[in-house]
Amino acid sequence: MANLIKRREVWYARVRWTDKNHREVEKQIPLKTGKKSTAQLRIAEVKNVEDAIKLGLDYSFPWLCESAIITKVKYFTLTDAVSEWMNKREKGKIRESTLELNELGLRHFIDCLGRNRPLRNIDDKDIENYVEYLESRGNSDNTINMQLRTIKAMFRHYLRVRKLKSIPIIDQITIPYKEPIYITDNEFQSIMELKWLDSFYKRQFLLYRETGMRLREPFISSLNGDWIDIPPESKTHAKRSMELTDPLREICVELMEWKMNGYGSNLLDPGEHLSKKFKKAMRLIGAVEIKRFHSLRHTFAVRKLLVGVSIYELKLLMGHKSVTTTETYSNMNLRRVRQDFPTIGQSFAKTPDFTDLGHGWRDTRRKSPVFQDSRIPH
Repeated sequence: MANLIKRREVWYARVRWTDKNHREVEKQIPLKTGKKSTAQLRIAEVKNVEDAIKLGLDYSFPWLCESAIITKVKYFTLTDAVSEWMNKREKGKIRESTLELNELGLRHFIDCLGRNRPLRNIDDKDIENYVEYLESRGNSDNTINMQLRTIKAMFRHYLRVRKLKSIPIIDQITIPYKEPIYITDNEFQSIMELKWLDSFYKRQFLLYRETGMRLREPFISSLNGDWIDIPPESKTHAKRSMELTDPLREICVELMEWKMNGYGSNLLDPGEHLSKKFKKAMRLIGAVEIKRFHSLRHTFAVRKLLVGVSIYELKLLMGHKSVTTTETYSNMNLRRVRQDFPTIGQSFAKTPDFTDLGHGWRDTRRKSPVFQDSRIPH
């Protein structure tokens, strides 16, 4: 129960309690008077809201505000926290797609816990309820983990700026290991042999397989000699550069021109267009549905390991923040995987050589060309 204490001739109401972590907490509310009789009247009003104070709510009493005539509650709500944090992020160099994901996760968080929920009162049980809420909406474990990362980032921000003294435990859902989905040599060759598919798309699919770039990275990158420089606006927010062979550089130039001045300039999302073309091609060759455009990036990583590239060099080529992410590929049974890449052979060999332009774009380790480009003079 709140009690009176006097400090420097001024009375205070002292409220003590034990928090959920079994720590002693004390809050002193100035009563703004040196008279004990007045202090006793004011502490009575404090006692009326003592339980709420112990829950973390801040109150503005009449004697603390000259214009106030009634006791008003004042606290930092979940809505306030989300609005302030998102405004801060929007002013930073954060991609629009990331902001959209953040906004979606936080909107679900508000729907689950309530708009006016005091931020400091959100605890471990609330996080568990949020996960159950997302599961009830049919979200996958990966999607739920993305939303949890957003929530955790927001709480850590307010802990850092001292608007919170502690934050709830927010753990990721453990997801069983799944091997990266790659495109086998036979599947890639079958795509190259599709007659309906324009050779332009075949060349671009080859570019992605041989560089491991993400779908939209070529569109935000720049070519400098034989190097393609990928800016920090990419997923991992880290700049990286890759050296291209002459044929791959020509394909990359073609893609950029297609995007700037060609058919791609008429598309709302050129990357999505390429992705759909690839998905259609995969369906026509009878590949499993789980294989998609991003599988070309996985294919690049697997092929690099098979030709002897170290896991640390591969990390740099892939642009991963941590080698732990790259180790997903080394955890595969590479001796088993190797049989899906007969162009690499039984021993670790070098990467494809595309310098023999007289015979089309070719992987020199197999007899048949990867595909013929009629525009290349024979």
